[in-house]
Amino acid sequence: MKIGNKEFWEIDNVIDVQDGIKHATDFELFMFEKAKERYTSFGEIKTIKIFGCGTGREVEAIAKTFNPNRIVASDIAENMIVKCNENLKIWNIDSITETLIIDAKEYNKVANEFDLVTILNSMLTYVVEKADRLSIFKNAYQIAKPNAVLIGTVHNQEGTFLKTNYFRLRNLLSFYYKDKVGCRTTGYNGYKVPGYYYKKSDLYNDIQSVGFTKIEIYSLDEYYQLKGITYNRKTGYNNLIFIAQK
Repeated sequence: MKIGNKEFWEIDNVIDVQDGIKHATDFELFMFEKAKERYTSFGEIKTIKIFGCGTGREVEAIAKTFNPNRIVASDIAENMIVKCNENLKIWNIDSITETLIIDAKEYNKVANEFDLVTILNSMLTYVVEKADRLSIFKNAYQIAKPNAVLIGTVHNQEGTFLKTNYFRLRNLLSFYYKDKVGCRTTGYNGYKVPGYYYKKSDLYNDIQSVGFTKIEIYSLDEYYQLKGITYNRKTGYNNLIFIAQK
């Protein structure tokens, strides 16, 4: 069943899948520590903006890692925010966390406000139009304080054999597909949702184009190599993780 982005994330059994994951992943914790290292010479990370918070899975780990005094978490789906608010109360971090139902493209009314901006949960995978993805990166840059850190994850064109070759063929035909090369249907639980998968060089260029510097990007394969662990691309997503600075 084909379905749109916002409609997909409002569905109960989709929310149940997301809510079944209660903890941050090891590569997210790696990015949190990288953010702390990068910002340490400018102070502590105390104000944090989370785009695409979903049910709030990573918010608890962010609160434990940074001990912030303010978190603003937003999502496009109202039902996701309802579940997120429930979880925030369970974790006893609702007093420091403001939640908003808003499209990330429209969060552009503040400036120089956050020490850390996150775009986790591969949120950008569900933003198919290049102009919209760039708008979100521009908003992230605008709301970040000077020297603030940006971290996030996206789906990768390199991974399983079939996925990798699908995108390699589309890249060969880039003169035809242009900025739609990374487009591919995604989703789960029987729902098919339009998606976008990044090539590492294109992700770097998009982040750099809005002003961020000191950009680091790792595939999960590369991240686990750093840890001396073999990553099975045949069964894993091989997402791209990124860290950058304003």
